[in-house]
Amino acid sequence: MANCCDMQAGDLFYCNACDLELEVKKACTCKSGSEDACSVPLMCCGKEMIKKSI
Repeated sequence: MANCCDMQAGDLFYCNACDLELEVKKACTCKSGSEDACSVPLMCCGKEMIKKSI
């Protein structure tokens, strides 16, 4: 699952359905598991985006 608190600057995510690619320019500052952490996965075309291996 692509959640912002797990993303690092330079990571690249893509959509299998439409080939959209997004690069993380600045990492999120929320802490995984904390009360104010982001909880929605990165989605496109109704599906979760996938981290691209370089």
